[in-house]
Amino acid sequence: MNEFGLIERLKVFQNLSPEVPVGIGDDAAVLRLDARRYQLLTTDMLVEDVHFTRDVLPRQVGYKAMACSISDIAAMGGLPQTAVISIGVPGNIRQGYILQIYKGLHTCARAFGVSLVGGDTVRAPKFVINVALLGQVEKKYLVLRSGARPGDSIFVTGPLGGSLRSGRHLRFIPRVKEARFLVAHFKPGAMMDISDGLAGDLGHILRASRVGACLQEQAVPCYPGVNTRQALTDGEDFELLFTLTPAQSARLAARGPLSPLAACRCIGTITADCGRLLLQGADGRCRRLAARGFVHF
Repeated sequence: MNEFGLIERLKVFQNLSPEVPVGIGDDAAVLRLDARRYQLLTTDMLVEDVHFTRDVLPRQVGYKAMACSISDIAAMGGLPQTAVISIGVPGNIRQGYILQIYKGLHTCARAFGVSLVGGDTVRAPKFVINVALLGQVEKKYLVLRSGARPGDSIFVTGPLGGSLRSGRHLRFIPRVKEARFLVAHFKPGAMMDISDGLAGDLGHILRASRVGACLQEQAVPCYPGVNTRQALTDGEDFELLFTLTPAQSARLAARGPLSPLAACRCIGTITADCGRLLLQGADGRCRRLAARGFVHF
């Protein structure tokens, strides 16, 4: 069973009313709110021994659970607002562990102006945390995965790779500020956050936009001690991946070092070869790159 193949099969069960412009297939669902704004709805689940282990500080686990959902709202150009938290608790978990989880959730929520308003608790064989988060975005600022066009430049907001090994996946900062600056000053064609690896997540944009891409191997920003392969596939970076037209790219390049987007790097170009992802090496030769990152199943 393949995770994204399963998601495609599950799409047949969507029941979208006219009040839901966008359902399954983006970082968040898009709901009609008023003449000027959309409501955004996302949910993320963390499972013990899949996304974290018991030896990790519970406050870090709680922080990550909230940050993952906030990152999804940022990827749509929006601002996070209200969350409900559901947890599955094994019988051998002490109350103090749960309280520390919630301290982490609260710390992240408070930093981004999110209100915690409820949730659910159940018994489970392993610890599970699910965050459902509402946000809002102005209609003119909404960004989907489906707007990339041939000739667009591909950007990331920071270095990639080695997140799990270094522990950054537990303390990353959702790129809300960067996303809001982007939508207000540039309006990306397509955007999403990098959770399953650059190659895999870029593949989602290529499929949604029906385009291809060529990445420049030397341009992919890597954390110290990380090679390009790891930067392409490791995942859990939660940087933004987005596209801009050539004119917008030139404007971004003219921004000074104090810009919220100072760490952004152009890593390639969108092509017309639908679904085809290439990696061009320093020698100028291109090779086919699998659009594959972290796989849950």
